[in-house]
Amino acid sequence: MLALCLVGCQSSSTLGTNLQEPYQWEGLSHHPQYVWHRCSADSAAIYVRLPAHEPLHLRENRDQPFGFSLQLDLAIQPLDHATTDSVWSNQSLQRSFSWTGSADPERTELTARFSFPLAPGRYRISQSLSDLHRGSTVRSATLMDGRSVDAAVRSLVFDPATGQPAWNGHLAAGQMAGILVPPDLTDGQWMHAALPPVDSFPSAPFLDRSPRPISFPEPFESRMPAAVDAGMANLPPGDWSGWGMLIWDATAGLHQWTVQGSLRHITLPARRAHFPSMRDVPEMIRATRFIATRDEYRTMREARNPKVALDAFWLQFAGRPEQGRELIRTYYGRIHDANVFFSGLKEGWCTDRGMVYVVFGHPDRTKRDRYGETWIYGDDGDVNALIFRFSSRASGDDYNVYELERYPGFRSPWEAMVSSWRRGKIRRR
Repeated sequence: MLALCLVGCQSSSTLGTNLQEPYQWEGLSHHPQYVWHRCSADSAAIYVRLPAHEPLHLRENRDQPFGFSLQLDLAIQPLDHATTDSVWSNQSLQRSFSWTGSADPERTELTARFSFPLAPGRYRISQSLSDLHRGSTVRSATLMDGRSVDAAVRSLVFDPATGQPAWNGHLAAGQMAGILVPPDLTDGQWMHAALPPVDSFPSAPFLDRSPRPISFPEPFESRMPAAVDAGMANLPPGDWSGWGMLIWDATAGLHQWTVQGSLRHITLPARRAHFPSMRDVPEMIRATRFIATRDEYRTMREARNPKVALDAFWLQFAGRPEQGRELIRTYYGRIHDANVFFSGLKEGWCTDRGMVYVVFGHPDRTKRDRYGETWIYGDDGDVNALIFRFSSRASGDDYNVYELERYPGFRSPWEAMVSSWRRGKIRRR
């Protein structure tokens, strides 16, 4: 339901900012999603979406309609001549876009497209979406390679049924999917490879086991893009004159399209319809793997009534149903957040970062550099602080791999935290 208020309180403080706590999704004031596109040789576009009820809707007086007021700010940092990807200079290109509209009770989401001139090159782009009525800002950043002729960002993946771009790079499994191909790549053959859903768990932080790289099989089909029909109703906003189009059935798993002669791929996961949340009982049982014993896990998987077995699993840790529901909300809320931030070829909760996030919660402090991330639980500099180091690492065809530097000394804190879950002594963090 849209927020209908005559007067709103505006705060000078920045609410919902994910700069210091980059993986705290639930506590944000609004939840934008982005798709970047190199729409021409000298320009770029960004598509933005968020739930329609999240911005605060106000009106100037009783005779005016309720409306929202958002502002998108971009800081665009060239990387072609930078010494490190993690350093920002004072030469960043700044762009600001105003986004306003009236309340519409029938609308469930807000979407917009903004384009601007941008020379070819590699960039780090910081995007900030502010709700001006609420005085809140949500920040994030992305790396964009807009120099290479076959860079993935030059093509645009979309849903042919709705005309929406593939938000956060995810497709809905079992539906048709499409790719808009720029004019200079429409004469080439495009190869399609597919990989079934990756179903594997990371080893515990104290076990030194190297994960197996995930790689696609050889392509099984080849086609040339068809010309885009300008009369098609379900195309994303933009000028598609001269562009080509590939349409295919996005079965569950991972899909990869590559123009012939290129070593660069467009890699697309086709997830279950309700991703990144978990709603199906078999999935929820799989997710207990981090805290369940082998016998408990097998019992739930083989139960005649898995729903009853799952409820019994959680209720054994809680003294009353309300406490059990709180444990479930916390655990599967972390699963959701891990899927939002850490997904690649594997769902985010099945990765090293996802495993640590689900069991320990979001870190008190995160440090990033060009080689990876350091998560700190406790006070920075405290000898008793728990520190996890994740190294950014290419692994086969995966595009979002951060591998935990495992250490035998992690056994005690890991077992202590699992024990806390099993005693129902977990607090939200």
